[in-house]
Formats: sequence, C-alpha cells, structure tokens
Amino acid sequence: MLIAVLLLLLVGSVFALGGCGGGGGGEETTAERTSGGETTSARAVGGETTAARGEITTAEFAFANLTLAPIGYSGVSGNANITDAPGGVDVALDVQGLLTQPGTEHVAHIHEGGSCADERAGNGAPVLYPLDPLIAKEDGTASSATSLDGVTLRQLTSGPPKYVNVHAESTGEEGVVPPGIACADIPGAGG
Repeated sequence: MLIAVLLLLLVGSVFALGGCGGGGGGEETTAERTSGGETTSARAVGGETTAARGEITTAEFAFANLTLAPIGYSGVSGNANITDAPGGVDVALDVQGLLTQPGTEHVAHIHEGGSCADERAGNGAPVLYPLDPLIAKEDGTASSATSLDGVTLRQLTSGPPKYVNVHAESTGEEGVVPPGIACADIPGAGG
C-alpha cells in the first residue's frame, strides 16, 4: 500500500512539473483569428503569443504562418509565411487553385489600412510592400519568396491593420492593379 501511494505521488509530481515548463525558447504556439467569414492562422516560435478580443498580440514573434483564403469564387488558397531575418523579414507565398495558363504572373502585396473583408468588399487598402510575383505552373500552383529589408515582424503585426493579398493576372493595362484572389489578415495589426 505504501509503495502504491509513493508511486502515485511520483507520477503526480511528474505531471505537475511537466505543466510548469513555461515558455522555453523553442516552444511553438498557434492561434487563429476569424474575421469577415475567414479564418487566419498564426504561429509563434520562441516567444509569447496571447489572444485578446480575437486579435493576436505578440511579445516576441519569430514567424507567422498565415492561411490565404479565396476571395469571391477564385478557388485560390495557400499560405503566407513571414519570418524575421537578419536586417528584415522574408515573405514566402505558396498558392494552389490558379486557373490561369502556366507562366501567368500574379502580383502580390502587403497592404496597410484595411483588411481582407475590405478587399472582398472592393475597398482594398493601399500597397505597403510589393512582393515578388507568383508565376503559375501547369498544376495550378505558384510560389514566391521576397526579402523586405528594414522591416520587422513586430512592425507588421502592430499599427494599422495589414493584410497579404495575391491578385488575379494582369490585364496589361498600365496602372491598373487586378482584383485580389486570395487574402490573409496579418494578426495583431490594427490593435
């Protein structure tokens, strides 16, 4: 009986200590935000992420993994990964569901002063940072990688609302930005 009690105490202590591990540097957390009928996911590594009123605020954010949701009936979805890098941030975009011819270029941007809901309503915000274009492949996928110098993830996740937007193919008309086809709000921005 004494051995059973000691064994129970030992197992209970192990579980209690496991829950006290705290925020070690390599811990990964995830969060989701729903806005305007879409869900945007974000992940933080190496820092604290807390949710308040559906928005994500960060104490230290190493990277954000955002889910690009279709705009209208485009069928285009994907991911936008924003990672702190020496001297700036790296933005990697991967999309699928493109119905354009292989080789078609799709521009992408980070917009400031609005949200994906605004973009869906036809009230897109101004471009803050242009991203490298995505070139459609035969299977309807595309990807791009952009380095933004002098920008931090903390800056992107604070201040006015911001979002990542992938646009339809260009009509060739100079100065005309095609409509958005996939979008993700940047969590924490707009708070």
